[in-house]
Amino acid sequence: MTLPRSRGVNYALYQTGWFACILGAAWEWPLTGALVAAALIGAHFARTIERAVELRLLLLALGVGVIVEAYQVRSGTYARFTSGAIVAWMSPPWLLLMWAQFATTFRSSLHAVMLVPRRAALFGLVGGPIAFLAGERLGAVTLARPLGPGLVRLSVTWGVALAICAVVARAAVSPYSAAPTPPR
Repeated sequence: MTLPRSRGVNYALYQTGWFACILGAAWEWPLTGALVAAALIGAHFARTIERAVELRLLLLALGVGVIVEAYQVRSGTYARFTSGAIVAWMSPPWLLLMWAQFATTFRSSLHAVMLVPRRAALFGLVGGPIAFLAGERLGAVTLARPLGPGLVRLSVTWGVALAICAVVARAAVSPYSAAPTPPR
C-alpha cells in the first residue's frame, strides 16, 4: 500500500500537471503545459516499482480519453479550445496528456475511489463537469451554450469512463488493492 505522504505527493504532482496544461492552453503556450505533464508522468514512472502495470493503466486512460474527447468534440460540447488544437475534429494533445497523467493517480491518490467502480462512476459524474467548468473559467476552453446539454454529456461520459477504468484496472492489476510502495 502506498504511504499517505506518497499519495499527497501524487495528488500534488497531478494538480501541477492539470494547472500547467490548463494555464498553458489559456495563455497560448499549450506545448509548455503538455511538456510539464509529460515530465510529471516521467517522474511518476521513476518513483514506481511496477512500471509495466502503470504503463497499462496509462494506456487505458489515454485510450478511454481519446474516445471520450472525440465524442465531446463531435457532439458539440466544446465551442473552442483557446490553443493547442491541431485539427478541428480532435481534442488538443495537452488535453489527452491530462488523461494519461490522470492514470498516475489510480493506484495512489485516487486509489480508494478507483477501487470501487460505483465510486469511480460517481466521481466522474461530478468531477468531469467541474473540471471543465474550471478549465473554462481559467480560459483553456469555451463550452458550447447552452451549458446544460454539454454538462450532461460530460457528466455521463466521465462517469462511464471512470467506471470502465476502475473495472479494467482491477482486472488488469492483481492484486489491485495492494498498490506498491515507491522505492526509498
